[in-house]
Amino acid sequence: MIEIYADSRETRSGLLKTLSEMEGYSIKVGELPCGDYAISSDVCIERKSATDFVISIMDGRLMEQIAKMKIDYKRPILLIEGNPFKTRSAIKTEALVGAISWVNAIEDVTVLMVADEGESAKMIATMARHLQQGLGYEVPLRRNKPKASDLGSVYNLEGLPGVGPKTAQNLFNHFGSIFDVCMASVEELSQVPRLGKASAERIYNQIRHRKS
Repeated sequence: MIEIYADSRETRSGLLKTLSEMEGYSIKVGELPCGDYAISSDVCIERKSATDFVISIMDGRLMEQIAKMKIDYKRPILLIEGNPFKTRSAIKTEALVGAISWVNAIEDVTVLMVADEGESAKMIATMARHLQQGLGYEVPLRRNKPKASDLGSVYNLEGLPGVGPKTAQNLFNHFGSIFDVCMASVEELSQVPRLGKASAERIYNQIRHRKS
């Protein structure tokens, strides 16, 4: 069961009702030290409508809330519902951009923007599930990143006649360097996977500037 803690102030919101109706989730309501939701001991979420976000910038409340969340949680999140750039407030765009940048870059607090309350519920539920149960699948990671010099060598080998990306990679894998490819005999080139003798002869002759 995935647990989500909600502050008692959220009892009147439709979001809490939506979360409560989700299968596999246990919603516990109480008084949180800060924020509106907690999905782990390290992560809390302060939820704001676009209008409330703008107002909190103007009255200084945002700075106080961010400071409080950073004291009580290692990874606070600010979740904004709606587009703060399209409210009827007179706040300048530069001030909004500056506030969002300050929260993200200076205070190191994640800012997420969603369209509405329904998307907030999905976002909170998904983050809680990922934190408490993982992704549910493995993310493929390429651990051995090829060196830039290796990539350049393969690219240069593609300049040989009849050599495409796969053959170039096979040549490099087999010999280990452009130098060794250039020094190889026709017989040695023929041993490269998927490279026939005719292709080996063309490559050999091209390297030595002979006409095939």
